[in-house]
Amino acid sequence: MVATRAEERAKSALAGLSYGEVETAIARVLKVDATAQERWMRGRIQHLRRLGLTPPANRGPVVYTFEWAARWLLALRLERLGLNPVAVVKFIEDNWERKPGDKFPVTSLLEVIKNARVPIDKKRPGYNEVWITVRFDDFTPNAFPQIGRVRPYWKPNPKFDNAKAFFDASKADAADVVVIPLTEVLGLLESEFRRR
Repeated sequence: MVATRAEERAKSALAGLSYGEVETAIARVLKVDATAQERWMRGRIQHLRRLGLTPPANRGPVVYTFEWAARWLLALRLERLGLNPVAVVKFIEDNWERKPGDKFPVTSLLEVIKNARVPIDKKRPGYNEVWITVRFDDFTPNAFPQIGRVRPYWKPNPKFDNAKAFFDASKADAADVVVIPLTEVLGLLESEFRRR
C-alpha cells in the first residue's frame, strides 16, 4: 500500500527521537512543570528503565520511537493510579506483542495503541476513540487490577479482549474503574513531537 505524503511526514517526524524530546513531550502531556520534570518524572522514567522498560542499545546512542514514548506514558499513567511499577512493567512487557503460537493476549497493547492512533473520522466524531480502563477489585485490594479497552461507540464484541489481561469494559458494571482516554492522550503526545 502506498503511503500518502502526510503519512510519510508523520513517520519521519516521529522516528529517531532523543531521550530529551521524549521526556519533554511526556512532561507536556502530563502537564508537569520544569521542576517536577527534572525531579519526579525523570526519576520515574529512570526507574522504569532500570526495571527493563527501555529500548535496546546496539553499541550506540539509544533511538526512541513513538511506541517507546507511548509505553512510558502508559506506564506513568498506571503508576499515578497507585500501581506497583514492577507490576506495571511486567504487564506492559507481557502484553505488548503477541508471541507466535500464543493464545494470549488476544489483543496486544501494540494493536491497541495502533487502533488509538487511527485518524479520526470527521463524519463520526468519537467513533474511533479507544479508552484504556483499569478496574480495581474490592475483595483483593493488593492484586493487580484488570486492564482493558473499550471503544465507547462500538457494539461490544464477545471475542473483543483477553479476560486475563484485557476485559470489555462495556459489559462490566464495576464502580472502581478508572478510564484513560488513550486516543486523546496519544494525540497530545503526537502533537508535542510535531512541535519540535
